[in-house]
Amino acid sequence: MTMKRGILLLLLTVAVATVFAEGTTGGDDRYLYAVKGIVTDENGQPLPGAAVKVTGTTFGAGTNTDGAFILRFEDRKERTLKVSFVGYDPQEVKAVPGSDNAAPIEIRLTPASNPLNEVVITGSLTEKPLKEVPVLTRVISQKEIQALNPMSIETLLQYELPGLQIGFNSMSQLPEITYQGMGGEYILFLIDGERVSGEGADHNVDFTRFNVDDIERIEIIKGSQSTIYGSNALGGVINIITKNADRPFTGNINARYAGSNGQKYTLSSGIRKDRLSSYTSLTWRAKDSYTIEDTEGKSTVTTSPDGETVNTGDPQYTTVYGYNIWDLTQKLGYTCNERLSTELKGSFYHNKRDIRTGKNYQDFFIDYTLGGKVKYLPAENQQITLSYLFDSYKKNKDYFKSGKTDTDYHNKTQTPRVDYTGTFGAHTVSAGFEGNLEYLKHYFMKDTSSVSMQTYALYLQEDWKVTERLNVVAGVRADYHQKYHLHVTPKLSLMYTPWDCLTLRAGYSQGFRSPSLKELYQEYDMGGLGWMMLYGNPNLKPETSNQYALSAEFTKGGLNMSVSATHNRFKNRITLQSLNDGTSDSRYENAERARTTGIETIVRYRWAFGLTLTGSYAYTDDYEEVEGLNTSSVRPHTATFSALFTRKFGKIGTNLSLNGQWACPFDRYSVNTEQETVTRISYDARTICSMNAGVTLPRGVSLNVGVDNLLNYRDKAADSSLQVPQKGISLIGTVNINLADMFRL
Repeated sequence: MTMKRGILLLLLTVAVATVFAEGTTGGDDRYLYAVKGIVTDENGQPLPGAAVKVTGTTFGAGTNTDGAFILRFEDRKERTLKVSFVGYDPQEVKAVPGSDNAAPIEIRLTPASNPLNEVVITGSLTEKPLKEVPVLTRVISQKEIQALNPMSIETLLQYELPGLQIGFNSMSQLPEITYQGMGGEYILFLIDGERVSGEGADHNVDFTRFNVDDIERIEIIKGSQSTIYGSNALGGVINIITKNADRPFTGNINARYAGSNGQKYTLSSGIRKDRLSSYTSLTWRAKDSYTIEDTEGKSTVTTSPDGETVNTGDPQYTTVYGYNIWDLTQKLGYTCNERLSTELKGSFYHNKRDIRTGKNYQDFFIDYTLGGKVKYLPAENQQITLSYLFDSYKKNKDYFKSGKTDTDYHNKTQTPRVDYTGTFGAHTVSAGFEGNLEYLKHYFMKDTSSVSMQTYALYLQEDWKVTERLNVVAGVRADYHQKYHLHVTPKLSLMYTPWDCLTLRAGYSQGFRSPSLKELYQEYDMGGLGWMMLYGNPNLKPETSNQYALSAEFTKGGLNMSVSATHNRFKNRITLQSLNDGTSDSRYENAERARTTGIETIVRYRWAFGLTLTGSYAYTDDYEEVEGLNTSSVRPHTATFSALFTRKFGKIGTNLSLNGQWACPFDRYSVNTEQETVTRISYDARTICSMNAGVTLPRGVSLNVGVDNLLNYRDKAADSSLQVPQKGISLIGTVNINLADMFRL
């Protein structure tokens, strides 16, 4: 399927669905009956932006500044409305449509005492409360994002997920992720359930593509337990859910300024009226370059047959280069009738990076996407979704002295999907098809050539509510790879609730990751002088894994505690290894075996007066053995902590938050088998904190001041491969103007 054919098919499908719907409904003049309502909080104050959905249909609405909504129908049949708002328990209400003169129904929501009523979709494609999900899932809510007020998604994830490290790739000068011992190649990033193309640092997506101002929430599935989104996500799935128009009119102006540590300005607007919705977001963000310098090099201890040597090395420095980014997102949605809806989405990203020292060119990263979705409900508890996404990501070099521009990296992906979900009594069945057509032009290939690959997958999953206290999810995924042919991976998850306050979960899953196109075919001269070649390997075998997961969760009142453990065993893990032929050349090879074990615990308590305390800890046993020594650079102990206080005084809302992350000191080893030397490298502990204080004034004005890196921690340049180096404390100021509230819309 070519790009043009895919886009044409997408537009044709959406157009046919819309025309068909108009032909069968006869237009808006048939929607003569209405349900009106007002949604308020526990004090009777209106809740603007509350979501009102009609169960079993595609109909929905958002509340305006007064908390009011209206839904129109063709008949007077009783409907069930599901009303939700962030931080409140959802509520279902029965309503019978009437005339426009009918009195509105009043719906009062109560604050949620814990986050388990948060609705997630990543594990099953259907909305489901977090407390009812058998697959281990973590949610970073909009409330948590606003409290942290981060500049980047890397900062957000690092403060929220223990066991996560964001390192710095010295070659690409871009961040790379490790989550509980699993690198970026094992973590599948999605935006609204669709794969993200392109590579920033080695085997990592370009994290600057993710605009924090566009994120509604983030859903995280650990390990390879996702039947729906791919067995190749051996380390987990991170699904970024983006914002939509959540009320009849949406308008926001947001400004964030932190001096040399970055600034960001966003303008967004949207409408959600009758059957049409539209959302537009435009962001400009920039950050200055900075350099971290060590007066002394990294202290190491090298052991050889001649004895032991302590070496501090030469002074080092690391430069983190800044950027100038434009983001544009446009969404259009149309509800054709109660059973059919369509959506189109496009995005554009342009990153002008600062000129690197000594280079005669400037990097430009460019991405654009176009996708669409058609949702059809053949029956009340059944759903069919047809979607297609085209994603084109490229890296250009602007040789400003000669006026020449080259594209030395271009990754294009096309992802068609068909998904079905149906509930039949105690059984929910999901089935689907996914294709992934990939084209890659890479400067790592010989003569910057291009390669392509096609993969297809079928999946089947059943969610069986055996009893009120026992839930079983069983799934199987069949991946067909153009080179490696068919591979089948089973998944099994169980959830048992012996008492209302205690939930036990267990899971087993197999993973399958085929080598990337770069791992198969690269042939790159590092430095361009022939002293070090990096080779791909067309004879690589796919990686396979077995993952075991256990967790226990306790909830009582405002207290929520959980502990989870995962163990991964890998076969044919792909690593870059020296050829050991007297040169510095390396090639991708299959290692025999590797393993990763992780334990994570989270404790959260919420008091009625508005204070929430959260603490989490992760232990990661990542073992990469060379000559009997562990060469892993994963910190074994990490923790995060936060305190959030929110309180409303009349019409003025206040919030105060403290967030922190801690990582333990540790040693790692580097082994040179040719010279028979072993080097022990020691890393210090690391603690980073941020504090934010905000106030929400009447008429939609919000002000926030904050301190990032509150303890003024300064990283060493020599440790940059382990974490993106911090240069010290910075002050932050944020202003947000909600135009809908300002003009009472």
